[in-house]
Amino acid sequence: MKNDSYPFLPGSGAVSILIRHAERHPITDMSQALDARLTENGKHQAYSLGRGLISFSPLDLYYSPVPRCLETAQSLQQGIISASKDAELIGPLHELGGPYIIGNWMDIVTHVKNHGQSLFIRKWFDNELPADMIMPLPMAAELHLRLIGEQLTKGRSVINITHDWNIMVIREYYFNMRHEEIGEPDFLDGFIACMENKSILLTYHGHSIKIPMPGIV
Repeated sequence: MKNDSYPFLPGSGAVSILIRHAERHPITDMSQALDARLTENGKHQAYSLGRGLISFSPLDLYYSPVPRCLETAQSLQQGIISASKDAELIGPLHELGGPYIIGNWMDIVTHVKNHGQSLFIRKWFDNELPADMIMPLPMAAELHLRLIGEQLTKGRSVINITHDWNIMVIREYYFNMRHEEIGEPDFLDGFIACMENKSILLTYHGHSIKIPMPGIV
């Protein structure tokens, strides 16, 4: 996500930023997908983005348990600190990994290998996959939004490093943006959110929506 793509955000206080990890090495075997690490270019991109986000400092950084997300968080932190700003690496969050995966990961790997990622995602989002394999789209989207809402109540801005599927969940459910039409998320693509009148104002590429969050004040 480019820092100049953020429109003016009404409201004040903390922000929660949710982005895909930086550029990684190609995945040639889906069963080994969790092992792919960042390229040197990816580390540099994350470092540069960190410098572009210094206006949001102080920042807490959370990341998926997958190693490339930690690498992204570390490079972001280095970029922020290089500009004499505060950024603290907090730790991994399950919600930023694959919290929607309920069944066996290798069953999902088989589906992706057989049908391709695009069709797998469509079957998932259209509720055509077994509920004991993967969480339905509305539940997966609400899980992510609740994390964002909880973070916004704590008064300190946050960057969350996650994966393309997590970004696609939010894009489709809340913005009605289908990957078949706009493509899959780029590296470092994502959202920014703030709290406004007890709702979450969620922004993606200049499109903003306000989502009430019951129980979050």
